[in-house]
Amino acid sequence: MLQAASTPSLDQLFEDLGHPNPYVQTEAFLAMVRHHAEPALPRLLLLLDHEDVVRRRAAVRALGAFAERAMLPLAEKFHTSSDCTVRASCVKAYAQIASNVPGIVFPSEAMAALETALQDDSPVVGIAAVMALGQVGEQALPLLIQVCRGRNEAQAVAAVNALASIDHPDVTGCLVSLATSEATDTYVRESVDSALVRVEDLRARQPSRSSS
Repeated sequence: MLQAASTPSLDQLFEDLGHPNPYVQTEAFLAMVRHHAEPALPRLLLLLDHEDVVRRRAAVRALGAFAERAMLPLAEKFHTSSDCTVRASCVKAYAQIASNVPGIVFPSEAMAALETALQDDSPVVGIAAVMALGQVGEQALPLLIQVCRGRNEAQAVAAVNALASIDHPDVTGCLVSLATSEATDTYVRESVDSALVRVEDLRARQPSRSSS
């Protein structure tokens, strides 16, 4: 009974979520996950429409802590919103999930939302989608490679940089192909050259697989 009495109410936790101190915000949404997950999730999604930037950003961080449970609700919110800020927030929440739980498998609905975000009219949403896919990692390789070869230079550069942090054989093949292709934009090619150096550095730091 003592434990139940000491659990903050959901209303109090949402009040704390708007606190300017990120530590207070973090404690609030972690308590939501532990004690009020089911009723908290839809309320957090509503905050993505909030005009207060502090609350909106805190909601994005909070949704990241809900991991699998937030995947499908975020996809629905993304597809039904006409507000590009809300769509960008949904995408950023996916990036938070991938960052919080490395290697988590994104369901097809979540991946479809991120793929749709790449074609969004808002460049902010499009770039956020590339960054989120970079956090997703190996599962997102086909999409990132596709973006690297696309006509959107800003997205291509972001995708190249995202690829450089993923340890997978296909990454080098894609980057070398871009580096040697005459069709590759000069700006993108500069990013590719830098990414190839980072990939080699990443490999050099990995323990030798042949010695194990």
